[in-house]
Amino acid sequence: MSLNLKNKMIMCLIEKVVPVVFREINNNLEILVFRHPLAGIQIVKGTVEHQEQLEHAALRELYEESGIKNAQVHSYLGKHIPSEAGPDWHVFVCSTPDALHDTWSHFCEDDNGLTFDFFWHSFLSPPTEEWHLLFKELFEFIKSKYKLN
Repeated sequence: MSLNLKNKMIMCLIEKVVPVVFREINNNLEILVFRHPLAGIQIVKGTVEHQEQLEHAALRELYEESGIKNAQVHSYLGKHIPSEAGPDWHVFVCSTPDALHDTWSHFCEDDNGLTFDFFWHSFLSPPTEEWHLLFKELFEFIKSKYKLN
């Protein structure tokens, strides 16, 4: 088997999840994002572990990357296919009964330990130049799917 074919087969086995959290403040819908110290503004995303259910992976990644513990999956928005080669991203809307701060920092042990700075971005505002390109695409996907709910 060629190395290229083997790599393609491995990529098919890897799945990614995106747990999206919204809040409404003064009739303004906002989405939770964070500033990655090395890679711009992003939305929480992570890899599904071996034999892990997608919903469980979404909640685990949300906890690991943001510190949000008491969350549940509300709905499945669909599968986003990023422009960069690699696995597709399964996008879930998640919610928590806990009141979340306007901003906070969370030390994430993934990526050799980095601190992510979380904040809320208006759902009606376009992403800024600081956003990572793949997450600009993801934001547009979320906007197109969330309108249907």
